[in-house]
Amino acid sequence: MISAAAFVLDQVSKAWALSYLGAERQIHLGLGASLRLVFNPGVAFGLGGEFGPALTVGIIVIVAALAAWVLVRALKESGTFATFLLAVVLGGAMGNVWDRISRADKGPLSGEVVDFIAIDWFAIFNVADIFTTVGLISFAVVSVASGSKPTSHRASGTPPTV
Repeated sequence: MISAAAFVLDQVSKAWALSYLGAERQIHLGLGASLRLVFNPGVAFGLGGEFGPALTVGIIVIVAALAAWVLVRALKESGTFATFLLAVVLGGAMGNVWDRISRADKGPLSGEVVDFIAIDWFAIFNVADIFTTVGLISFAVVSVASGSKPTSHRASGTPPTV
């Protein structure tokens, strides 16, 4: 349900960008931020765009593995908040994969991701990228913060295992 909500929010925002921003329109938000439409054939910062459909296949495999991991965690009810964060990441990832599949006008799996949030000193990205990045960073923080602290083997009298 969380992944589906993230996916829908991403796709609605991209539909807005496609219909409102168009090819030439740009909205300046101030402080070096703007809304402008671009199409990204690669991953972060446009890297890997030259790999085309092979890149998309690799991303689909990663997203499928993430979906399986989220499902297993949800069924086990392990780390509910951490699983929620992974579901947000999954929803964002699915949004970008959907772009690659549904916007493939140069052949199967050749679609480009719709990006429209521009930070001049950083990058141009979309809502799915926000979900994946913030979700992954938050998952890492939650995992580290909730992790068990190592115990001293010397105090327990048992030798450390390597």
